[in-house]
Amino acid sequence: MTDMTPERFRAIVAAYGAEAQRWPDSERAAALAFAAKDARAAAWLEEERGLDAMLDLLAEPHGFATGLNVESLHSRVMAGIDPPVAAPPARGQVLWAGLGVTLSLAACLAGAVLGVDLSLRGLSDVRAQTVLEQTAMIDTE
Repeated sequence: MTDMTPERFRAIVAAYGAEAQRWPDSERAAALAFAAKDARAAAWLEEERGLDAMLDLLAEPHGFATGLNVESLHSRVMAGIDPPVAAPPARGQVLWAGLGVTLSLAACLAGAVLGVDLSLRGLSDVRAQTVLEQTAMIDTE
């Protein structure tokens, strides 16, 4: 039996679960001894028991420990649902939807034009500043 480190114990429990009979035979005795003497082991095992319970539940037929037939449940639920019937939109709804799209596009274009205008003004300010700086350099020479 080799000494069990906390890291190795956590790796075993994470890989094989909290039940000792699932652990590798070659490390089971060392892992059990570690679990008996280290206080952290109980918390780690408890964490894994929750995951084990969920995985065991999924291993049951149809994913339920109660043996519930999922196909039967699905067909009963679907039988009680009427298929949605889409009513054609009223003429006024189409008009308002079209107007909304048009206004949205107009707002986007106005924003783009304003953005381009502002950026061009910013560039002209930079150009003017550069010209003034160059003129000041020439005057001092």
